Amino acid sequence: MHTLQRHSQVMLLRPKVSCRQPQSGPTFSSCHFFSPRPVYLLSRTYATPRPYESKPRVLLQPSQPASVALNPPITTHPPPLSLPEKLPDLPKYKYYFRIGKAYGVFYKNGLQAIWTNYKLARALPHHVFSGGQAKVHQAVRDGILSRADFQLICRTRHDINKVPLFALIWLICGEFTPLVVIFFTGAVPRTIWIPKQVQKAREEAEKRRSKSKKESVVLFAGPPRRSDIESIPLETQRIVLKSYAQSLGLYPAWWDRWFPTLIPTSLVRRRVYGRLEELEVDDFAIGRDGGAGKMAGREIWTACEERGIDTMGKEESHLRRNLQQWMDQRRTLVDERDGNVDGKIGHTVGAGK
Repeated sequence: MHTLQRHSQVMLLRPKVSCRQPQSGPTFSSCHFFSPRPVYLLSRTYATPRPYESKPRVLLQPSQPASVALNPPITTHPPPLSLPEKLPDLPKYKYYFRIGKAYGVFYKNGLQAIWTNYKLARALPHHVFSGGQAKVHQAVRDGILSRADFQLICRTRHDINKVPLFALIWLICGEFTPLVVIFFTGAVPRTIWIPKQVQKAREEAEKRRSKSKKESVVLFAGPPRRSDIESIPLETQRIVLKSYAQSLGLYPAWWDRWFPTLIPTSLVRRRVYGRLEELEVDDFAIGRDGGAGKMAGREIWTACEERGIDTMGKEESHLRRNLQQWMDQRRTLVDERDGNVDGKIGHTVGAGK
């Protein structure tokens, strides 16, 4: 009897491990450790092993081949917004409660996407995310960053800068935020744009482009460069800069309505030159990493909007051809400039059509 008691004490002092492995799939283990003092552990077992599901980094289009180097993570776009259906026998207060819950989930997922993008951008090599714009552009040209990495950095920086202002709107407006943000689209991160904001932004951008074409100048054919604009007379240069800023949506539309003559030229020049340099690097990365034919559908729409190409009422195939034409023009201009050929287009004021 004494021997059995001593043996039991020894067994209690010795950790006992029991593991069970399933027949197939990933390995799940359930281990229990025993000590002289009673300890109760909760363990979860599965009757059938869970299969491993690999999540793609980008949204795959059914008709397009995937290209991770071209398409940034899907978290750089707004998440889907699933609004409840209004049933005839459903009380109004329940219906509006469900709508508020759906918007709450949407904003939560959008803000989580910004944090996810931030962590992905911080993990890129050579700490380029914390560097300046010139460092990021050079990393793309040197092959350190892909087009997807470049867009991830640009969009994450843009969204992070607008989080504090959106948080202020949320604190003030609360559940009425979806009704208010439509009028402050420029102050909201892109990952939490509701569908109405996306539609309104596209309509407003195309109206401004149409107005710019009617009132402004005959601009450069194809993608412009900073050197092209700087080579024209100063007075004409101001008109061209404002026209590009309007067509690319680089400042709020209400500036034109409230004080059109007081818009600072220095601010417009800085934003236009920054966008043109960004587009030049993006065009280079698209051509290097596979071309417009391998870009995902949502990326085609975004790329056309960033370049001032109208997208309303157009099919994806049409926009893809437009983007390819832009890329061809970019390649032609680069070849002409490298060959010391005068590839600039004449500029005349007041001849816009």
